[in-house]
Amino acid sequence: MAQSEEDEFAAAEKLWSSGDAGTATQMHVDLTRHAQNPDLRLRSAIALLERLNPAQHLDLILKTCSIGIKMAETLGETETKACLLATRARNLAILNGSLFSARKNLRIAPGWLGFSLESDEQKYKKLTAAIESNDKEIEKLICEAQKVKADCATIGHILLSVGEISFQRYMNVKVECLRELVPLPRFVREKIRAYALDENFWYAASARQVMRRLLKTCEYQHCKAAVCFIKAADEVNTASAFYNLANHLRSANRFRQAKLYLEEAETIAKKCDNEMLLDRIPLLKERIRQRNRNVPDYAGGDPGPNLRPN
Repeated sequence: MAQSEEDEFAAAEKLWSSGDAGTATQMHVDLTRHAQNPDLRLRSAIALLERLNPAQHLDLILKTCSIGIKMAETLGETETKACLLATRARNLAILNGSLFSARKNLRIAPGWLGFSLESDEQKYKKLTAAIESNDKEIEKLICEAQKVKADCATIGHILLSVGEISFQRYMNVKVECLRELVPLPRFVREKIRAYALDENFWYAASARQVMRRLLKTCEYQHCKAAVCFIKAADEVNTASAFYNLANHLRSANRFRQAKLYLEEAETIAKKCDNEMLLDRIPLLKERIRQRNRNVPDYAGGDPGPNLRPN
């Protein structure tokens, strides 16, 4: 006798709990795409989005968001749809980050009048068109999500996505506008980075202004999200909002601010006994204490510890 769709969903969840994430993921993907019950398709989509990491599954996440948005609209679940719209926007911003990096590698070398290969010029134009298209969709998705009259928790999740998009754009500017590096001894480079002076050395004033505005927007939106979660009595997401903000500010070498927000996250995480976050806070605390000197060599293939909360 064939399993019902509800039985398949339950089996996928059981597999996930037992540690067989690969099989569970494929079962949820199949249910999201092919189940007859729109409610079950939506539930499987949400299960995937809560668990998949964009670093490994970005394309799947974007497709799952689109299906989830359609199912939420079919079911009349406007708040869920708003969250999914914001989630897709956030992941499109992550996609743009990889496109910015790829485009940076195709930039014309200083002193050159054009691309060395016609194929490079075509790739550059294609990447630029994709970035611009994604940016337009991001703005449209966020605008639609913010129009929904939602409860505090839903608004908090939308604001978190807006903050994450601002941080990704900060990183994009950092990649795009990096000037040719001045040769400096390693200990000098570390000192410059440790005290957030690197942007003054490596970036023009106009780029620094844009980066600081985007970082301020990131901070503001995360704090607004935390206020919404506090109003909703959602301590888990309040702690996560402060933790994520601390990690972003640490990545931007704003260590004093990062430390303050991490302390807030730790206080709340202890109060609500959020074991996952409490396990990761010491790693981030050490990164901040070391002022990013102990950051793994990602370019060399070191994945480093997982600082990303689910």
